[in-house]
Amino acid sequence: MIAIVDYGMGNLGSVEKALKHIGSDCIITSDADDLYNASGIILPGVGSFAPAMDELQARDLVMPLIENANSGKPFLGICLGMQLMLEGSEENSLERRETKGVVSGLGIIPGFVRRFPDTGLKIPQMGWNQLVDVKGRLLTEGDYVYFVHSYYCQLGQAEDIAAQTEYGIKYCASFERGNIFGMQFHPEKSGEAGLNILRKFVSEIKA
Repeated sequence: MIAIVDYGMGNLGSVEKALKHIGSDCIITSDADDLYNASGIILPGVGSFAPAMDELQARDLVMPLIENANSGKPFLGICLGMQLMLEGSEENSLERRETKGVVSGLGIIPGFVRRFPDTGLKIPQMGWNQLVDVKGRLLTEGDYVYFVHSYYCQLGQAEDIAAQTEYGIKYCASFERGNIFGMQFHPEKSGEAGLNILRKFVSEIKA
């Protein structure tokens, strides 16, 4: 059973629908016990970094997420969910008056979330983009997948980068460290390429 984490800020229905389409059992939950009992976890996300962390803290999900990610079970963060897995983000840092310039994240993966620099391109990035420099075992070189975001992940360790893409700058489209995966794009909205990614994630769970 895959637990899809409900903290009030995710595209839960789309993720659930995609998983059921490929024949995977899943549950949408905000119960920590469900996370510990699950064979795999997906942390989705749509919205802003600081309110998302507030919701995770309010629902007592921070430590369960960290512990499950470190337990060895397959763990996937999607879009904002990927960003939350890093040490912190520039998003919302000014209104929160963060003296170190970042709002703290889960700290599962070394790195920080940065706003796209001004390159003349429209922010947020919205649309299909190609995966390049693919090293991740869930991904395929050259696939086009769907992105919607204004911030990107700047990883602390280059070996964690599973794929890159380009939008004014080349940046990390996906990371991978053992059982832990992050995808800046939305596999559940990326057609057959995205479904194949989810199938491979489910295969990781069955393995």
